[in-house]
Parts: sequence; C-alpha cells; structure tokens
Amino acid sequence: MTETSPAAGVATRVDALKCEQLVDPIALNNGHPTLSWQLASTAQGRGQKAYRVLVAGSLDSLKGNKGDYWDSGKVVSANSTMVTYAGLPLESRARVFWKVMIWDEQDIPSRWSSPASWAMGLLQSQDWSAKWIGALEDPDPDSTTTYPAPYFRKEFQTAKKITKATAYISGLGFYELSINGKKIGDQVLAPAVTNYDRRPLKRVGYPYDDQSTQRVFYNTFDVSHEIKQGANCIGVILGNGWYNQRERNGEGTMWYDVPRLIFQLEVAYADGSTERISSDNSWKTSTGPLLHDGIYSGEKYDARLELGDWQSAGYDDASWKPSLAVRPPTGKLEAQTAPFDKVARTLTPTLVEKNVLVSKYRLGELVAGWPSIRLQGNAGSQLKIRYISEEGQDYGQSDTYILKGGGVEAWHPRFTWHAFRDVEITASDASIILESLSVEDVHTAVPGIGTFECSNPLFNKIHEAYLRTQRANFHGSLSSDCPHRERLGYTGDAQVIMESTLYAFDSFQFYRKWFNDMDDARNKKTGFVTHTAPFAGGGGGPPWGSAYVIMPWSYFNRYGDASLLRQHYAGMKQWVEYLQTKTDEKGLIVREEPNGWCLGDWCTPTKIEIPEPFVNTAYFYHVTELMAKAAHTLGEKYDEAKFTASLGKIKADFNAAYYDDAKKCYWEGRQGSDAFALAFGLVPDEKITIVFNAMVERIQQTGSHFDTGIMGTPLLLNVLSRYGRDDIAFQLMNQRDFPSFSYLLDDKNSTLWENWNGAESHCHPMFGSVAAWFYKGLGGIKADPASPGMQHFVIEPKTVADLESCKTSYHSLYGEIRSEWRKIAGNKHEFAIKIPANSLATFVLSGQKRQVMDEKGKSLPVQNRQGKSFIEFKSGFYRFTA
Repeated sequence: MTETSPAAGVATRVDALKCEQLVDPIALNNGHPTLSWQLASTAQGRGQKAYRVLVAGSLDSLKGNKGDYWDSGKVVSANSTMVTYAGLPLESRARVFWKVMIWDEQDIPSRWSSPASWAMGLLQSQDWSAKWIGALEDPDPDSTTTYPAPYFRKEFQTAKKITKATAYISGLGFYELSINGKKIGDQVLAPAVTNYDRRPLKRVGYPYDDQSTQRVFYNTFDVSHEIKQGANCIGVILGNGWYNQRERNGEGTMWYDVPRLIFQLEVAYADGSTERISSDNSWKTSTGPLLHDGIYSGEKYDARLELGDWQSAGYDDASWKPSLAVRPPTGKLEAQTAPFDKVARTLTPTLVEKNVLVSKYRLGELVAGWPSIRLQGNAGSQLKIRYISEEGQDYGQSDTYILKGGGVEAWHPRFTWHAFRDVEITASDASIILESLSVEDVHTAVPGIGTFECSNPLFNKIHEAYLRTQRANFHGSLSSDCPHRERLGYTGDAQVIMESTLYAFDSFQFYRKWFNDMDDARNKKTGFVTHTAPFAGGGGGPPWGSAYVIMPWSYFNRYGDASLLRQHYAGMKQWVEYLQTKTDEKGLIVREEPNGWCLGDWCTPTKIEIPEPFVNTAYFYHVTELMAKAAHTLGEKYDEAKFTASLGKIKADFNAAYYDDAKKCYWEGRQGSDAFALAFGLVPDEKITIVFNAMVERIQQTGSHFDTGIMGTPLLLNVLSRYGRDDIAFQLMNQRDFPSFSYLLDDKNSTLWENWNGAESHCHPMFGSVAAWFYKGLGGIKADPASPGMQHFVIEPKTVADLESCKTSYHSLYGEIRSEWRKIAGNKHEFAIKIPANSLATFVLSGQKRQVMDEKGKSLPVQNRQGKSFIEFKSGFYRFTA
C-alpha cells in the first residue's frame, strides 16, 4: 500500500507514540503489544476515522514506508489507544520501528508520525547462558542473621569496534551495577519486588497455604557507550532487599535466601560478530564497607573497608575469591516493564537544634528516601543518623557511617529507604565536621497526571497530602500501607485508593505488575486471595481479597484494556467461587480461611461496631456483580448468567439479616452501613429513597461528621454524590473538629493519618480515597461505563454553594482533560473545559437549564431530562456560562 499525500494545511498531527504505554521500551515480554498514539490539533471537533500502522525491522525500511513486520493497511476505526500488534512473530531481542498516520473526521489523511521503536526481551530460558552466582550458601537458613553486602567484579576484553551492547541483570534482593566505574541507569532499589522464589514460610500469623507462583524481574540497559574497545570491568553490589528481609518477623519468616545475581552482556561488533559475557564462577567476589543493609533497620557502612578502584579494569583482586554457582530462584525471569524506583528530587533540611555531638534537622514535609552527606573527621569516628516520622516514632530506622579519615567523605545509603521528617545526627566525637546534608526523595517513578485546586484551603491541603503520602508509599512498583512500620502491599488499602490513584498518577504499567503479584500470591487450588501482594503476611478479610476483582475491573474501565481483564479472568472468577463456599446457614460470610479473622471496615473513628459479616457479605455481592459484568464484556455468557442468577440470593440473605424496616436502615444505620448497601446496589429499588433519606438524617445527627473507616468513607462520598447531595459531602470533608482532616491545617502534619485520632502511623494513603471526589465530584471528570478507556467521558461538576471555584485536570490516554468553574455575578457560573482530540464528552449540570451561553454569546444546544441539563461536546477547548 502506498502512502497517501496529506492535504495541505491539515491541522491534525499524530504524536505521543507509545508501546504498552511506554516510550521506546527496550525489553518487552508481550509478543503482541498494544500500540497507542494521540492526536494533536488546535481545532475543535478533531477525531480519527481510520489509521494505518507500519512496523519495520529497520529505520531505513520505515522511511521507505515498507512495513516488513506489519502493515496494517487503512483500518477504519477510531481506536488510537489499544491497537494490538498483529504482524510477524517477534523473537527474543527483536527490535522494530513503527509509525502511524490517521484519517481525520473528514477522511483527510495526516502526515506520518515521527518514528518510535520497541524491542523484545529474552523470551526463552535458553536465551540465558548466564548462571546465578553468589558469595555464599546460607549457613543457617532459619537464623535472622544477615551478612555484609557481597561485591562482584568481572574483567573482559573487547578487541573490535562495538556497534551495540546490551546488559541484562537481576540482583536479589537489590543490586547496583557499574561498568568501568560508571553506575548504569538512574534506577535504585531494583529490581521491583515480586514473589521471587519458594520459601519455608514458618510461623505465619494469618493462615496461608502456599500455592503461589513465582517470577523474578530482570532489567535491561543499552550500554553501547559504556563498553570501550580494550579492557573493561563489570561491578555489582548486592543488597538484601525483600529477598533476604530477616528483620521484621511479626507476620512470619518471610525471607527467601541470601543474595544472588545473574548477568548477561551481549556485544555486537561492526564486523557482524557477537560476544557474551555472562555471570559464572569466573567472577570474583568480596565483602567491603557495607557491613549491614536492611529495609527496615537501615545500613552500616565502614569507609575504612572501602575497596579502592574495584570497578575498573586492572584492579588487583588477588585477595578476592571466586563466586559460587548458587541455586536459581524458582521464579521465571521476566523483563521488568513496571516503573523503577528513582531519586525524584533533592531537599535541604533546616538545622533546628545543635549540641556538641547531636544535631537535629527538619524538612518542610515528610518524605521517603535517604540522606546524602559530606563530612570529615578521624578514622574510626562514627556518625549515627536516626529518622523520625511526624508522629515522633523512628520505627528502628537508622544508618551508621564510620569514617576512614584523611579528608572530605561523601556517602548515601543504597539498599534501604526511610520515611521521616526529622533527622537526628549523633557524632561519636568532636572530630566530625558535617560539611553538608541533603535529602533525596525516593519512590517508584509513577508520573503525575492529575491536578486539583479549589477555593477551599483544606481541600487543597487534603489533595496535596494524598499525593505526598502516596508517593512516600510507592516502592517496588506497589503501594504500601505505610513506608516505615510495615511497608507491605495490603490489597484492601489498594482497592479503596485505586480511583484516586488512577486520577492522580499514570498507573498503566504500575497496576499490571501489582495484579500479577496478586495472581502469583493467591491459592490456585482454592481461589483464596491473600491480603498482601507480594505475599508478606497480614490479615484483612473479603474486602482485601476482593481487590483482585475490583481493581482489574476499574483498570479496564479507565484504560479500556480487555487483554488485562482476560489475563486475570480465571483468577477473579475463582475468588468469587471461593467466597461462595464460605457462607454460613444465613448466607453470610463470617470468615475466609480456617482460623482466620476479618477486620471489617477498618479504622473507624470510634470502636469498630459494624459487623464484619455485614461488610464481608456486602463485598461478596459487589464482586459477584462485577464478575457478571466482566463475563459479559468477555463474551462468557454461561458465567454471566451464573453470576447474575446468584445475585438475587445474596441480596435477599443480606436484607433478611440486616435491613431494619422499622428504622428504615441497615444494621443500626451507623458506621456507613447504609452507604455500603446503597453503594453496592443491595437496597431494593422501592426502598432506595427511604434508606438514603434516613442515611442523610443520621449524618446530620452526627453534625455531618464521618463515622466510617477505610471502606465506608469513599462509599459514603460516592453515594452522596450519586444522589445529588454533594453539599453534604462538602460538609463532611470540611469539618474542623474530630473526626476530620483538619489536622492537615497544622503545618506539623503533611501526610495522611492511619487513624482519625492520629494513633499509629501518620503516613497511610488509605484515606486518600477521598481525593477521587475532588476529581469526579467537584471537578466532575468521570469515566463513562459504556465507554471503557474514556474515549467518551462525562464532565459533571458539582458547584456546591460554599465553593467559589475549582480547577481539575486529568491526562487520559487521549490527552489532557480539563474542567474548571467559578462563580460569577448574576448567580451564574463560568465553565471552561478541554476535551482531547479523538474523544467526546457529555457535560452535565444539575437542574433544568434553559440557556447556556459560550464566550461569544452564542447559545449552546441543551437537552433537559431527569432534572439535569446535558450538552454534547466534541474535542477542543470551550468556555461558557450557565
């Protein structure tokens, strides 16, 4: 097929090409990746009528418009976000180049986009000639003892001109790679945590029958510029990470084994030949200055034991010993496409107190990360750094640095992170001079894609605190419950904040990884889903395991990726079938695993009284309904009918057990009980208005305060907004006394609390679920359930009386969506909205509007129905009043 010449003056261009929502990825696992692009135009009403994709094995072929891997031809479709590659099979290491052109809504062709590329990783086990190596075999697998960090080196020669060099590495738990003394990559704490290996799992607190599967991530780097002709040296340091975490054992013995690595360097020469340098027992190993590294406890570094220029060729390693061939982890090696942890920014703390040997510093906010210090002093002198969170606890977080003496020394940790706002530095003697102290903010590099700002200062503080808390808990491409005390990927916390996270962060690859963690950890025989993923112990109950249904379904609706739904469908289905086996004689779910327990709606303001079976059974109904929808989406008609049929009994049993007809409420109408029933559709249609009104009355009796925990709080806001009472949602969110978010008005608090009363952790993102209401309630940006992927979406801003203005934005796969409004004279509001090209929006306002005027005074077409006004918009920027 030949290229069609674009018409002169066409304003639409194609850009932002991504493969699997990544820019030019260099190691994919999926042989049929999804391709996406965006349309850019200053004109209104721009869309895509058709597209053509070319994929070629070389840039020259692509420039010649030869798609020797795939030429889609002209495909009549508006799809620009989930186009599945359907060309020649892609083998390991294959690199291809691609471009796209589109025909717009008038069937006018665009120019070709700029080229993009992707490459495949090592897809088969036989692609690896490298062996797993280590420094030692574990002499006491049941002991909590860990050993100094192992250092590895390998020298090699290259005699010919190099055209390409690619490094593949996995180091468990964490690694740092250098070539010729240069650190490779800007990642830290890599690879991302997974369920790496089989392990004994002794003294596990919550019952767990380990039927898990395992995977290990490797990372890929283009090191063509780091390899030089002549002598070269590879250097690797290993940290314990999660693979050898032996410090915190409250949930059981969760470690796997002592550190190990696998490394493969593939070099292509100008003459067409290739060479591999692989890890084996020819590599040398030694210990060095890093005497201890632990995720929870920090590091101990003795600079007197530094190894000199060990990362360079020609170094005398005669005292080093050969590395050992060690047991490979049982996990399959898989390229990491999930985002890395990285240093996001550098902060300078303020000195607030200084004594002879003790200095205290304070940051303007809590961060997760580490210090970077420059100091000098006598050899053998010690500096201890203690990290204190906003609640005044250090949770055992500290580092110790022992000086080598002789001048200025610089250091920062490698294989741990701390969550803190205050830093206490204690010197062993007066010889130590701290030249400088900075703090590096470290977290998984999940880009921000949402913004919110309004005329209410508390709401702005809540939103900022959520973002800060969430980033502090992004580590290893999962969201932890807290970044200091536990650091675990609790699935119940995850599902309640997912909507907020989807609005605020680009989560496409982040969640794909975490869903795989859930799948790996679950019991493949019974269907039980663990409460943490990767599995690290911990209790919860059905709201936690139900994350494995709720979250993939939410992901599908936001991104439109049915392949993700298909991948996890069997496991999601098995979870619901597992719950079906856990009902008692009343049809209620009292517990999951034998001897297990359930937390119910965790962290209510006062003692939890809402019955755990109430919450469990409500979630049972919810995930059953979602599975009926998932089955419908995937064409699984038998399953759809089966799940739909079971809904009636669950609903009847729930109502028989908990609906109080005299009080017109569920259970006692407290702690969100009515919100659970209304949010999940458990209330019979004829009773919805009665129950909702009774719920509103009880809220008002509390002085419009939350009495809900982590599950009920977002459900309550959702129900109020669904039935047009965002004014009450505003009152709940705007309270200044207990229970409320007003603690954020005090500058000493910069992150969200675990409990309403401030007990326990002050950096838990779970109550950040309320941030979703800012985006979809006040800002009004909402996905359309009938249009997964948000090619069509809804903007329904709630102009509550006590708010003067609101600005919200969100970057969908199609581009930026904006919704802004402010009060103006004459009891009117001015609105400004932006709809990205190739998408459509329905703008909704409450009340029957006779006239809506654009900024030029032109009347916009309004449809009035069901007490609301609707305006349909194509892409572009619009400003109007109503």
